[in-house]
Amino acid sequence: MVRNENHNLTITRDPIFGHVFSKPENCLYLLRSILPRLGLTQVEVTPQKQINKKLLEKNVIMDLWAKNKKGEIFDVEMQTTKQKWAGVRFRYYQSLADQDSLKVGEDIEKINETYIIFIYPFDPIGEGKYIYEGTFLLDKDNPDSSVNTKTHWISINAKGYKGEITPELKEFLDYINYGLTKNSSNFIKKIDRERLDYIRSTEWRDAKMSLAVLLSDERAEARKEGRKEGKLEAQKIAVKNFVQSVQDFNPTQEWIMSKLVKAYGQDFSKSELEKLVQEAEQE
Repeated sequence: MVRNENHNLTITRDPIFGHVFSKPENCLYLLRSILPRLGLTQVEVTPQKQINKKLLEKNVIMDLWAKNKKGEIFDVEMQTTKQKWAGVRFRYYQSLADQDSLKVGEDIEKINETYIIFIYPFDPIGEGKYIYEGTFLLDKDNPDSSVNTKTHWISINAKGYKGEITPELKEFLDYINYGLTKNSSNFIKKIDRERLDYIRSTEWRDAKMSLAVLLSDERAEARKEGRKEGKLEAQKIAVKNFVQSVQDFNPTQEWIMSKLVKAYGQDFSKSELEKLVQEAEQE
């Protein structure tokens, strides 16, 4: 195996994945490899697509957001953390896609076909399939009662070994698993070069710096909330908020702990911080 420079900053990190595949030719290649049945020939990509989710009072940044000429929506998200509620996460991203799909006052029949695709570096279901795709049923006891909701929930398993997938998708999953190898295709070599270009750039440096800003913001919020509900409880909330906020950058556990120990070491022991991190990742 060819050892990558900055090998720990892989394509599975959300900002890197989003940057590399925001290029239409890369996005098209990936979508065609996942969904060959659609015969895609062109897509329009919105880099760093932001959707205002009023319920949460914040903007949500999508990893990879694209549309084709038919108006079909493709949201591809890199999921590196095991989530307790994977189905709810699909539902959440589906709500974002629906919010962007149908204009106010428009007939509901005009809602666009949407594909919510999660790519996992591990098996999210445990059945060994390369691809898991959901089906919506009117009657859970009758597999023939499926209905067309114009929604497709697809999980891609990089550790898969069952089922048929395109050679292009297989080589991308191998890239997730093993990085660049001597047998990598020209496309994989291309996106790996673009990965390296990005993490050497000022844009990536600014992304990393924003993590430190997030931490200082959480600490300031904790101090403010501390007047209302007690400093210790506010600090716990701040720790969890920080852990959840930085997940988009897929930081290592060591990096998270080093930041938390430096910021909150006077209030919590290392074991207490580790417990808070675990709780935050499970919520």
